[in-house]
Amino acid sequence: MVVQLEDVSFGYDSRPVLIGANLSLPAGSVVGLLGLNGTGKTTTMRLIADILRPTSGTIRRQFSHLGYLPEERGLYRKMTVSRYLSFMAALDGMQGSVAKSRVADWITRFELESYVQSRIDTLSKGNQQKVQLAATLIGKPDLLLWDEPFSGLDALNQELLTEVLTETRHQGVSVLLSTHRIDDLETLADKTYILAQNHFHPYCRPQQPSTYIVTTPDRRFTVPAEDLGSLTAQLVANGSEIQHVGPQSDLSEVFRRLVARNGASGEEVP
Repeated sequence: MVVQLEDVSFGYDSRPVLIGANLSLPAGSVVGLLGLNGTGKTTTMRLIADILRPTSGTIRRQFSHLGYLPEERGLYRKMTVSRYLSFMAALDGMQGSVAKSRVADWITRFELESYVQSRIDTLSKGNQQKVQLAATLIGKPDLLLWDEPFSGLDALNQELLTEVLTETRHQGVSVLLSTHRIDDLETLADKTYILAQNHFHPYCRPQQPSTYIVTTPDRRFTVPAEDLGSLTAQLVANGSEIQHVGPQSDLSEVFRRLVARNGASGEEVP
């Protein structure tokens, strides 16, 4: 295991976040972490990164280099893209041609060549996010903690990030990926947990979704599974372009089920 939380508890003043919680990150795996706002996803990452310390329990770490992407951007906004990434490379102990090569590689991979000499505060939110993602990868980490990495990215850049994550995973890097969206984890995560009621609950998607989302250029349809065929046939007959068809992901419904059964830790959520 790269990281293992054993009976970990942590809270802020009188508000508990984790109570006797357990979580394992196997080496070379992508683990998804879902949760509503305020449930403790960011806190979990800060505990793993040793920014926060648990009030009880043990966190076992078996990694040598960490790349951490916080949800709130931590960029030096007056620096240029090149200067910022070079600075991050220097913090990771790289110098000279090695640092220059690593910076150039990630600028190219994240398609930032046109912004090399641009100040970060002049970039779009999506390009700022790509700069911050590149910074987490500069130092060749063996563990990535990515908190809402798809935030601010358009569809093309979400696809690019998915490709980068897949490549990184094949190089043996472990990833803890926090998101509000179940769909982000459909093809990315080996295992997904929901953080609710102070515990991590293993999650698996139902094999037969009851509701689907159908997206066209000008509308989104929510349709019961039994009506999916007739709706798509009607859209095609009317000349509409169908951009995406997929199961509806409703995290609030998952949380409702957890609350209904008192969140028994360790059970899979259907």
